[in-house]
Amino acid sequence: MDKEISTLLREIKEATGWTEMRIARALGSTQPTVSRILNGQADCKIATFHAICALHALKCPLAPKADR
Repeated sequence: MDKEISTLLREIKEATGWTEMRIARALGSTQPTVSRILNGQADCKIATFHAICALHALKCPLAPKADR
């Protein structure tokens, strides 16, 4: 499960260009915690997991936007 969470976080980081600090602020967490999650070195609290999923849904849509 931690690998999937770190993958979601990496996708957010790549899609937004945000720093670990900016992601931490968006999650209500700290930069060291985000770093540990990214590296698979920390367990993720359920509230943080939900915040990561919500942020991922907002910043990394699964379907490409239609051409206009």
